[in-house]
Amino acid sequence: MKQPATPPGIRLTGGLSRRHVLIGLAALIAEAGFWSNPLFSNAQTPPATGAAPPPSSPEAIAFLAFSKHITGHGDLPLETASRIEAAMRKTYPDFAAQWQKLAALPDAGQEPKAWLAAATDAGLRDLALAVVAAWYTGTVGKGAQAVVVSYAEALMYRPVADGQTVPTYCNYGPLWWTKAPPAIRVSAPVALPVSTPAPATVGTPEPKAKSL
Repeated sequence: MKQPATPPGIRLTGGLSRRHVLIGLAALIAEAGFWSNPLFSNAQTPPATGAAPPPSSPEAIAFLAFSKHITGHGDLPLETASRIEAAMRKTYPDFAAQWQKLAALPDAGQEPKAWLAAATDAGLRDLALAVVAAWYTGTVGKGAQAVVVSYAEALMYRPVADGQTVPTYCNYGPLWWTKAPPAIRVSAPVALPVSTPAPATVGTPEPKAKSL
């Protein structure tokens, strides 16, 4: 089916590549992606004890609501949504104007594909896929200008979370030292079965042959 033409002036700029658009589309369909480097993530530093997070802006709250619809995940954290929204404002000069149109889309139901179709009809497909790509890869932008907004919370790690930890320099995941140590899991000794000796042979031994 032929996609509707994008209206003039509604084109996401500021470094959004075709690769990021394809990543967002692939993540919507297959929930997969690629990106890892824990050394560049500021989002993984645990907050100071007793420090209250700063209040989120109305824009970040609206961005979170749209993100839940377009990704199909209802448990996305508001703190990460605030970081993504702020990073996209800095990375894409025309994000503010386009985001207002994206946030004003009518309710398209619960299916991510329906929300993507509504964004496509409004000429905002690239922006919608950029939002999906940010949640799945944990980054906004590309190349040297890319901004890491999340690492352990990147959605691309969820499909394999039951069998693989988030890739880091250890097997326990990022910031493993801030958590309680794992259980020792020492198994109880198992008694080995006692082997029964073979019964003794009975009878008359055969005489040896005489040598010539």
